[in-house]
Amino acid sequence: MSATTEKAQKKLMRISRQKAFDNHSILLERNAFYRRCGYDTDRSMAFVLFKALPLPGQILEVGTGKGRFLTALLSHVSRVTTIDIDPDEQRCARLNVAYEKPPGQARFMIANAENLLWPDRSFDSVVSVNALHHMKNIPHVIGEVLRVARPAGKIVLADFNTRGFAIMNKIHREEGRIHECISYRFKDLIERFAAHGWTAVLRSNDCQAVLIVVKASAGGGGKKRKVSPVLKGHSMRPNRLQFRRTGALCRN
Repeated sequence: MSATTEKAQKKLMRISRQKAFDNHSILLERNAFYRRCGYDTDRSMAFVLFKALPLPGQILEVGTGKGRFLTALLSHVSRVTTIDIDPDEQRCARLNVAYEKPPGQARFMIANAENLLWPDRSFDSVVSVNALHHMKNIPHVIGEVLRVARPAGKIVLADFNTRGFAIMNKIHREEGRIHECISYRFKDLIERFAAHGWTAVLRSNDCQAVLIVVKASAGGGGKKRKVSPVLKGHSMRPNRLQFRRTGALCRN
């Protein structure tokens, strides 16, 4: 990291108590609005966390967003490196973490998921929550995730399920915005992971889907784990007519 970048990030870290409080108030208001529309943010983050844990060793989060999942995760792990391409989103996440004061520490970095900064096998765990559908080149992102993940580690990819997408789409329409998304299928991701010797299990609640991925031989003396039947045909495919492609992470 250059001295200029380091200096800029340190400047962003200077957070006043009032700014943290104001940001938290806005986030609470937004979460309450989502809840009235049918998406319970707290419940969804708790579900993802329950399915994701335990997360071993060094952890990379791809897509910080506003830090909803990050803040919850830092109550259970000691340290997380989190990346996003949007400095404004990361500033919101910093304020969120500063307000909540979880015991774990976060290292915030501006980076593109299509070109991760670290060498091969740098992380024991890689997680991404409600961000993948905003990635312009999902296959390349998955390739990067596989590259930096250690063989004995875990990959957790969570996103809205069909109902969750429908709710988010409706919210954006009512606010005069477009929920810009990239269509993809979990089935295709599962096949990609399988081709690299990883096995995946998909779990879902009312609005959220979570894909848990581990090496096929992990914890079983080389014996492969069976993939849950719920994987068959499951798709994260929003209505293609409503969306256009974007390289940025959409802000919920």
